[in-house]
Amino acid sequence: MALQQQMYNSAHHTHSDHVPAPRSSQYSPTKSETGPVSYKPTPASPPQKPSQRQYSPTRRDPPVGGVVRATISNSEHLEPSHNIKDIIRQYQTNPVKPQEIPRREAKVFLKKPDPHDEAILILKDQMSAPPPQRKKTYAPVSPSSAKEFDYDGGALKPAKSIKTKRSPPVPAVSQRFPAPAPVSRELPVEEENIQTQLHKRSSEEHYTYTNVPWKIYLRKEVFYPKDSFNHPLILDLLFKQIVHDTFSEACIRITTEERQKMKSLFAEHSVDISATIQDENVKKKIVVAARDTWEIYFSRLFPASGSVGTGVQVLSVSHRGIKLLKMVRSSAVAPDYFRVLRPYSYTDIMFVTIPSKNMLEFNLTNEKLILFSAKAPQVKTMIDYFITELKKDSDYVVAVRNYITDDRSLLSFHKGDIIRLQKMEGLDAGQCYGCIVKKKVILLEELKRDTPDFGWKFGAIHGRSGVFPVEFVQPVAAPDFINIPVDKKEEPKNKQGRVAASAAVAVAVGSAAAAHELDRSIEVASPVSEYAEAYTDSADMDIDERILQDSQYNMVEFAKKYFRGAQRKNGDSYKKKSKKTKESREPSEMVKFSKSPIQESLIEFTDENMNRIAAEIFLAIMKFMGDYPMKGQAEQDVVSTILRLSGEYGLMKDEAYCQVLKQITGNTSSKTESCQRGWRLLYILTAYYKCSEALKPYLLKYLQDVCASPGVHFQGISKACEQNLRKTFQYGGRVEHPNGMELKAMLAGRSSKRQLFLFPGGIERHLKIKTCSVALDAIEELCYEMGLHKLEALDEYAIFVVTNRGQNVRPLNKREYILDVATEAERVDSNYSLWFRRVIWTQPLKFDNELGVTMHYNQVSPDYLKGLLNVVPQGKASEQQFQQVSKLAALQHRAKDSLYLPTIHEVQECIPTLLFGLQRPQQWLNMVTQHMQQVQPLSPHQAKAQFLGLVSAFPMFGSSFFYIQSSSNGAIDTPCVLAVNYNGLNFLSKDTHEPMVKFPLKEVQSTRTQRPTAGSSYPYVEIMLGDLMSQRITQLQLDQSLELCRVIAMHVENLLSVREKRLTLPPSEITLL
Repeated sequence: MALQQQMYNSAHHTHSDHVPAPRSSQYSPTKSETGPVSYKPTPASPPQKPSQRQYSPTRRDPPVGGVVRATISNSEHLEPSHNIKDIIRQYQTNPVKPQEIPRREAKVFLKKPDPHDEAILILKDQMSAPPPQRKKTYAPVSPSSAKEFDYDGGALKPAKSIKTKRSPPVPAVSQRFPAPAPVSRELPVEEENIQTQLHKRSSEEHYTYTNVPWKIYLRKEVFYPKDSFNHPLILDLLFKQIVHDTFSEACIRITTEERQKMKSLFAEHSVDISATIQDENVKKKIVVAARDTWEIYFSRLFPASGSVGTGVQVLSVSHRGIKLLKMVRSSAVAPDYFRVLRPYSYTDIMFVTIPSKNMLEFNLTNEKLILFSAKAPQVKTMIDYFITELKKDSDYVVAVRNYITDDRSLLSFHKGDIIRLQKMEGLDAGQCYGCIVKKKVILLEELKRDTPDFGWKFGAIHGRSGVFPVEFVQPVAAPDFINIPVDKKEEPKNKQGRVAASAAVAVAVGSAAAAHELDRSIEVASPVSEYAEAYTDSADMDIDERILQDSQYNMVEFAKKYFRGAQRKNGDSYKKKSKKTKESREPSEMVKFSKSPIQESLIEFTDENMNRIAAEIFLAIMKFMGDYPMKGQAEQDVVSTILRLSGEYGLMKDEAYCQVLKQITGNTSSKTESCQRGWRLLYILTAYYKCSEALKPYLLKYLQDVCASPGVHFQGISKACEQNLRKTFQYGGRVEHPNGMELKAMLAGRSSKRQLFLFPGGIERHLKIKTCSVALDAIEELCYEMGLHKLEALDEYAIFVVTNRGQNVRPLNKREYILDVATEAERVDSNYSLWFRRVIWTQPLKFDNELGVTMHYNQVSPDYLKGLLNVVPQGKASEQQFQQVSKLAALQHRAKDSLYLPTIHEVQECIPTLLFGLQRPQQWLNMVTQHMQQVQPLSPHQAKAQFLGLVSAFPMFGSSFFYIQSSSNGAIDTPCVLAVNYNGLNFLSKDTHEPMVKFPLKEVQSTRTQRPTAGSSYPYVEIMLGDLMSQRITQLQLDQSLELCRVIAMHVENLLSVREKRLTLPPSEITLL
């Protein structure tokens, strides 16, 4: 302790009274009890000026041993009274154990705050509010838990900890400074004394960021079930987040159209970027609008990919369901955004599984969806949670099996119907009561297969209710409804109730992707009960037709809402002139013809760069219409400029439509063809681009008004524009810009082109292909020509584009535009051709149509002659097979309309090569001649029909054949032949055509093509085979990889379609969560 006291006196010149010291006979004061004790300075410490601190410590009883009492005089220096080395040696050699204080037993020492930090906090509080002077009580503190401070220049600094055997003295303040108010620096007295050792801090310094250029924001990402924003703080944070993202133009979760609508809502309620509004009702309205109308804003995004050609890049999961997204790169000046490829509500999702790592399988009510994502477990967990929570409070169930009954008090339904449960008294156990609000239509809906609402018939408001067994249904999340309050609602009150109207269910639509927007004024002003009653009689009517019956959808109203400067609320603002264009700002004038180019966009955009693009488009429109000099440009260049700028900048599609409509409305041009060319430009535009949902009703109303107005010119082309627009909304729009020949035909008033299609056998058929004709339209027309009118038959045929003299064969998707395919193929091979073939053979053959029989005969006979249809085990044929082959040869000879007996050479041409060598040619000639007597009376058409009837019984009939170069599956001996049919994938021996390996279609999970690897000249196909529990991948290397993938996809789609029409699924596929 003497050592410690010596060091403190030499370093700080501190004053200490009544400090306990270890017992030692040699350690005694040299002066009186109150006099100073002198010590010799230690060489290690430089001399410092004396300092003094006056205080009145509270006396304590010292422990057993002497007490050193010392005072320091202000006029003398400290001189040591003993040799410091002797003191150190004595202290080190004869340590005296301090008196131990009794401790309580069996109590665990809990972690306490850092003494240094705690002391600093106490000092800070006491310095800010110093207490009155009072005597300080020093509690016995563990020696090693003490902390020293060095007072230098008025600032406290932490000093290095020193292991001591007693409490450290309190430092004194220099006399050079005025004495401050007394401050208590003691720590709180502990109830029990615990001796611990304070570990030395690694560093007294720390680092932090200051003046950084970035900020970290806390954002709302997803709305979970039962999420509420009623708390004012949560509501305000959500509101400010939405306002910030709307004005920032940087949030890629918001599309340009959504941002424009929200800004219009801001304008209605005087919301600016500062977000200082205090009205909670306005805040709630904006938050609800963002939550319910913004498709992916409140959602969690996961990286994902689909099969080849789908374009899926991101999977969005939100409170409304899942969406497949694709990133769209707009331009350097316009922000990127996500395009929704396909939405699915939680009503559509039955359950989700992870068949293998990074693979997600969505079992939907109508289909299966396969996606690949590295976040597959997180996606499944999130979706499972949403489905589980939404089902808890849902009043809806989905039918998992058919329930058909003749009892009028019971409710009949089909698998997949959505039923809303209703309260009913007196029900027996195992019974429910409800009405169907979403009806699955099985028949006559195939033409709408690729639309979001395929197969659904949206039920009438006043439908039937009834009782049904609970085991036929399963709880499901509530579907997306447009809720319209019904005034004349009659709720069922007993089991005989026949009315199923409800205030919560007025108009049922399949999803939020319904192709119209209910305007806010409609919801307020329209008599809802009349709208609901009219819906009952027009359930089959297109939803656009019902909405467009309202007269408010004219372009003047659209201009009032969205045009630049027209949204100002003050009445005289409409009379103002634009500084740049000097045109009237009255909406009725803004939608009419202009003789001079515009300098800014008609629609008001926040991005000023859009003004330059809009002016460029408008100038191109004027050039095309003849109202501005072409300056050496060709018409094709001008049209390409309009289409390119409108396509590259998503905002410009609506702008281009509005500009064309403006120039054809009230056209007063001196050029006689100006208005006509403007309409033809509109015809081209409607074939390529969809307008926004906001503009759609106005545009359709404009076209319908022109078409219906008597005596108005351009009625025919307006009708054609409307048809184009509807086709564009259905199939996505043209992709390839019109070439010179097509554009020349359009300007001449010709809207169709004669396109050649080749049937098997070289039969030619020419069809009139319009601007928006897709492959499905051509298939339908060719099938009708063959006498096939059942919609199921359309799914079994496909069109192939063939280039490079048959080296490249690509099947067309039914949604592809024929003229796009032709334009693309002409660049590769000007002698391209379009083939029409049958791919699936599940429907029975029809023999009443000569074209149909000839087409099928010409497609099947080459495969028969190659020996691909029938199998001869071990190269040995029976007598019955010889007779059958001979008869087929005779039928082929008669099908050629030959009246003479065949020669040996002609017989050889009608018999498969593998079979012809099994006996001598003369024997074959004799057998065929015998059968010729039976087939001679037949006509060529009848001979072909009989031939098809016989070969249809062969095992590989109806197959598409592919030559496989190599395979990763050891069970497949390559090279070999692959036969794809409704039974699955059949691998045949290259020489004998005997089956080697077979994979049923139900085991095919996915297929995708891969480019040729290094050192290989053939691409290959990856086929995932297996079930929900285990999968394996088989790689096949072949030339026609894309054709194989498309053929397999058609067979799988047909298999799923057949299952659904039977309304039966395997148990593994109807197991719900």
